[in-house]
Amino acid sequence: MNMVGKDHEEIQDDEVAVEAVEAVLFSAGSPLTVPDIEEATGISRETVREAVKKLTSMYRSRRTAIEIKKIGRSYAMQLKPDFKPYVVPVMEDEIDSDILKTAALIAYYQPVRQSELRKKIGEKVYGHIDELKEKGLILLEKDGRTYSIRTSSKFQEYFGLEAGDREELKRLMTEKTSKD
Repeated sequence: MNMVGKDHEEIQDDEVAVEAVEAVLFSAGSPLTVPDIEEATGISRETVREAVKKLTSMYRSRRTAIEIKKIGRSYAMQLKPDFKPYVVPVMEDEIDSDILKTAALIAYYQPVRQSELRKKIGEKVYGHIDELKEKGLILLEKDGRTYSIRTSSKFQEYFGLEAGDREELKRLMTEKTSKD
């Protein structure tokens, strides 16, 4: 196999390709598609696909707190759910806890009307919605004089959840907001 990574020397070895893909997934702040990994490494798509399969299998077969997870069409290196309670005390919240609580309400009741959220949490909801929308975590759709709000696929990616796993989403958001 003969691959040239962007600003990298030629990669001639399957093991090095797997390690390069692992390095990219480890360093990424969000899930990556095969084309994203291809662009970052210069490794062909087919080789990236094979490397992701090998990595997924490797992480499944050994005792580790890390997994390679497919989320939609993207892949992420992430902490296995069973180990999340151990890291919560040392993690910094990237989202303010009040905004996180608004996100939890949206996730739990989705689709939910903005006017209903305003009744539950007051005027501050508008700022929360703006921030969540800016981060790409929610989608708004005009619904009469208000908006209908639901979580986006990025919301599931952000929290490491399968897109259709609503019950897991509710459970996670309940846990996340009850730590305050």
